[in-house]
Amino acid sequence: MRNRSLLLFLVLLAGLLVPAPPPAHAAALELYGTFHAMGVIVTLDPADDPDEDATAYVEYRVSGSDPYRQGFPLSRVDAARFVGSLFWLEPGTAYDVRVTFSDPDGDPLDGVVLTGTGSTHAEIVIPAPLHSYYVAPTGSGTACTLAAPCSLAEGLSQAGPGDEVVLRGGVYYQGEIALPRSGTVGAPILVRAYPGETVVLDGADPATFTWTNVSGGVWRTTVNASDPHLVLADGQRLYPYQSLADLQNLAWSIPGFYADGTTLYVRLAGDADPNGATMVVSRYNYAFYVEQDFVYFLDLTFRHYGRGSYAKAIYFNNASDNLVQGCTFAVNDLGIGIKRDSHRNVIQDSEFYDTIFDWPWDAVKAGSGLETGGVRFYDPTTGRGNVIRRNTFHDYFDGFGVCPSWTAGVTNETDVYENLVYRVGDDGMETDGQCSNVRIWSNTFHDVLMGISLAPAYTGPVYAIRNLIYRTGVGNNDYSGSPFKFNSGYGTSGPMYLFHNTSDAVLPGNNGLYVKAPGTWSLIYARNNIWAGTAYAVNNYNAGQPIDLDYDDLWNGGSGDLVYWGGVHYATLSVFTAGTGQEPHGMSVDPGFADAGSGDYTLAPTSGLVDAGLLIPGINDDYVGNAPDIGAFEYPGYGFTLTADPPFRAVSPGGVATYTLSVRPIGRFTAPVTLTGASPSPSLTLGLAPTVVVPPGQAFLTLTDTHTGPVLLPGLWYNIPVTGTGGTVTETTTVRLLVGGARLYLPVVMRGNS
Repeated sequence: MRNRSLLLFLVLLAGLLVPAPPPAHAAALELYGTFHAMGVIVTLDPADDPDEDATAYVEYRVSGSDPYRQGFPLSRVDAARFVGSLFWLEPGTAYDVRVTFSDPDGDPLDGVVLTGTGSTHAEIVIPAPLHSYYVAPTGSGTACTLAAPCSLAEGLSQAGPGDEVVLRGGVYYQGEIALPRSGTVGAPILVRAYPGETVVLDGADPATFTWTNVSGGVWRTTVNASDPHLVLADGQRLYPYQSLADLQNLAWSIPGFYADGTTLYVRLAGDADPNGATMVVSRYNYAFYVEQDFVYFLDLTFRHYGRGSYAKAIYFNNASDNLVQGCTFAVNDLGIGIKRDSHRNVIQDSEFYDTIFDWPWDAVKAGSGLETGGVRFYDPTTGRGNVIRRNTFHDYFDGFGVCPSWTAGVTNETDVYENLVYRVGDDGMETDGQCSNVRIWSNTFHDVLMGISLAPAYTGPVYAIRNLIYRTGVGNNDYSGSPFKFNSGYGTSGPMYLFHNTSDAVLPGNNGLYVKAPGTWSLIYARNNIWAGTAYAVNNYNAGQPIDLDYDDLWNGGSGDLVYWGGVHYATLSVFTAGTGQEPHGMSVDPGFADAGSGDYTLAPTSGLVDAGLLIPGINDDYVGNAPDIGAFEYPGYGFTLTADPPFRAVSPGGVATYTLSVRPIGRFTAPVTLTGASPSPSLTLGLAPTVVVPPGQAFLTLTDTHTGPVLLPGLWYNIPVTGTGGTVTETTTVRLLVGGARLYLPVVMRGNS
């Protein structure tokens, strides 16, 4: 018995002496793809990195290919989460992603590798409809055919997944329409304009109002829908005064209105009689309330939706996978509102505008309810993956906003790219609120007070890459402008990355980059930007907050001190670097824009910023030349390419071979290219037409052999160079021709089953 007890003790002791297996780590990897980007989110157990000093590196590749490419590192946004993004991906493609952790303390997270595969969204395809329901402003009945169109409401009530509702041209004075059903994947419901016809959904009351003179330039009428918040006179929005007294006194010195229930008062410019003006009074709060999925709005115009509070033309609420394309939003209190669990909605190729660019800044801030713009994400918005691309926003106070105030999903995964924003009296774009994995690239902002507002951008990261922002500091205000705004009296912003942006203040008294106070953030990290000011290149009143600047071009044309930083003037870049440690590899040279006066901010061939930037893996790997350029636009080189298709042909004696010569421009090359070629043999006749090509263009090279007879052995090889000359650039390509020779045909060997 004692021996058995001793044996059991030894077995237990041996078990205790065996090293324990390493602890299982709770880190989890999530991948969230959009069209050209992918969010990389790692959630971990804070106990695996208690001092929060680990670093997360990311690599990626097209799924199954080799090797991995390095991406931009993930950002630590809290104790339990790393967040980052992959850029410049192909739509509808699967990617393998690998995240590797490094911890200098050797904490449990050190050396952990997470892998996963995620896919980007395929580009949207508008499918052919299963059935078309035709509607018209005066439509009736239930046929909904081209010959007998029905009403809009009837058409919408009949359409199902895969169908389309086609609006014939005209004005539809309708609103507050709730859609009855959703489309499905691959079978959306299309709501579209009839091709070639203009379709307008109008939230205004078509009635003609009679106006009564009250006194002092104020006129009164009774409207049919209470609480109008949108009133226009001769196409110009009137300011919504908060009281009749303010209207009577024109407290903000601009024409306006005051509404009390259904009683509407106006005072026009010059105290004009509204009976002689074209007056527009809104009677609908919205056009479409969308709580459905897979509904596509195509080529429609929305205007004058502005009755009551929070008015908008389209409201996506708990609505996903919808599309707005080719639409116009003309003078609405808001174009499109997005709220709650709304995912993967796409707003593209549309125009949004108002008429309030010149309104006093203080007036808009004083309760106008018009700090909205074209698109706005309401609080809460937990949906992810929404995309705003290739749109135009103009003549607003704020162009548009993309983050809810406080409540969002784990990350936003919102992409904003290739939009044009101009004539905006405050912020071209507001990235204010809960913003994590918000990606802003290749947008143009001009004639704005501020370009992109990040005030504050909670959690982060936010990426601003290759944006062009010029003529800042405009509008009816007393403020100087900046390409980016960071100051706010609210909470702390997360990490913000500014890469390859071009800022040119242009107007007197404005800075290339203006960092104001108050405001707190975890990091501003800037590389390869152009900060061109007319006052300072960089002006930082908030130097106590973490900012890391390097490889940027700081320029103010020598008009006084180059930088003002934390109360200290720095005359030159070298003095600034010595005093602050910022911009150790920065430059201070004239950017050398191609033609800034006409809005062409690409770099001229002689610019000192060509090949002067820093390689940032995952951001600018596709650079041209020896290194990335500084600024928003990579200089593509200058000249043209000359290629032949096919490069080789074979003919029998006496035969003719034809080649297509393609001339394609590089960069801004536009000069005509003269093509020349010479026959290498008297037996070969060469023809070339045309001999002058304006790129991009084509010419045709014809080679005619003059030998006779059926066989020419062993065959003659010819190399025929063709030269193109345009401006100071010369390129040559060589085609090959085989005349005669023997053709060898190999037998096909079939492998049988054995």
